[in-house]
Amino acid sequence: MNYGYMRISTLNESQKFDRQEQQLEHCDYIYRDRISGSKRDRPQLNELLDQLQEGDTVYIVSIDRLSRSTKDLLEIVEIIKNKDASLKSLSDSWLDISGESIMSDFLLTVMGALAEMERKQIHQRVKEGVAVAQSKGVQFGRPRANSNKVAHALELYSKGEHTVKQISDITGISRATIYRKLKTEGGGCLNGYR
Repeated sequence: MNYGYMRISTLNESQKFDRQEQQLEHCDYIYRDRISGSKRDRPQLNELLDQLQEGDTVYIVSIDRLSRSTKDLLEIVEIIKNKDASLKSLSDSWLDISGESIMSDFLLTVMGALAEMERKQIHQRVKEGVAVAQSKGVQFGRPRANSNKVAHALELYSKGEHTVKQISDITGISRATIYRKLKTEGGGCLNGYR
């Protein structure tokens, strides 16, 4: 039986499998994962590997769809080989483990290492970009609550005329932020209002 395996790294539903699906349309069944290739535990890949039988072939569009880690790639290939199945990549014509090919094994290791290196380089470039942006004053993460609004919320609370929910509605500060500020700035004293 011919199995296809597709993977995209994002959980974003707008990203589609279309390009991979079109290239794997000759397969009898296609498995699809929406998860990072750096993670070895992928539900659809695990199911595919469990399903494999002698003589089956796994088709992938390219090596980086199967794994971004050399160690995991070699482990996956070993599982496929142990089941007397084969693996073929449509983009990487050298990748064909249907027979005993020393050159294919060598190239698999080298190309797997390159895919892993590329992933690490992307991660490093992102870290460097974030550091540069932060040095220019760009703030990342959840926006901080406006200190004037927080002070106003605490003042309203101290008067005891409003509930925390009402204060949240008035100031636009979340209840969680108000409770957190009351606990830290108010000396942990909550006077019974919710």
